[in-house]
Parts: sequence; structure tokens; C-alpha cells
Amino acid sequence: MRLTVEVEGEGEAGGLPGEGAALVAFMSFAAVRGFGARHPLIALSERVADLGVRLGPLTTFYERRPEDAEDEANLERAWQDAAPLAASLGTLVAALAEDERAAVFVRRAGAETLAAEAAAMRAIAERAGRAKRRVRLTYEL
Repeated sequence: MRLTVEVEGEGEAGGLPGEGAALVAFMSFAAVRGFGARHPLIALSERVADLGVRLGPLTTFYERRPEDAEDEANLERAWQDAAPLAASLGTLVAALAEDERAAVFVRRAGAETLAAEAAAMRAIAERAGRAKRRVRLTYEL
């Protein structure tokens, strides 16, 4: 999987470590938490939410290649303010560094690059926020 960060008016914002694969996997599982499924990344999303990470900005993303008009509309709705995304990523990076239970879930999921990917995306979102530009997160399988 590959995660792409676009900055409004600028296009793609460079690559993420590991193409953002661990981060987009985390985001995908965070989006479906509460539906009864079990996976270390779901447990991680629940844990970091308990630690104050706002998951909403991290679950706002869409497939990169639209197939029809509905996909086009959903892709357009995926644009979001950069500042809340940067804040969520900052809190996530801190939680991953400081919380041992979170670290256990990261290891169980094989997502050891998650913190580096989140930190790289946070830097992009912070820069976009300072420029008052929105960002859009898209994925490719």
C-alpha cells in the first residue's frame, strides 16, 4: 500500500518513509474500529484514542484512483484542514514514543515504521497549515 499526501495548490508533497504503508494500514483499521473486528492496529487505535489522539483527521482519506462520479465526489470531500491533522499526528507520535502498551501493539502489528511515517506526515501537515492550505490523504493498494 502507498499513502500520498497532497497539499492544496501544490500537488504531491514528497514521499513518506516506507511509502506510508504502516500509516495507511493504521488509518484503515482506525476507521473501522468499533465494528467488532480484532487486530493489533485496531487495539492500537483504541489505545491512542484513550491517550488523547483525535482519530478523525487520520480517518479522512480516500482511494487515489476514482472509478466513477461518486468516487470523484468522495475524493473531493477528502480535503481537510492541515492544522488538526498535524495536531493528531503530533499526539500520535508522542503516544507511540511514550506508551509501552502502544509499543506492544505496534510490534504485534509489524508496524515498526509507523512513528517515522507519522512524523514525516506531521511535518508536511504543519508546513501546509502555516501556508493556510488544506491537505488530502489518498491511498493506493
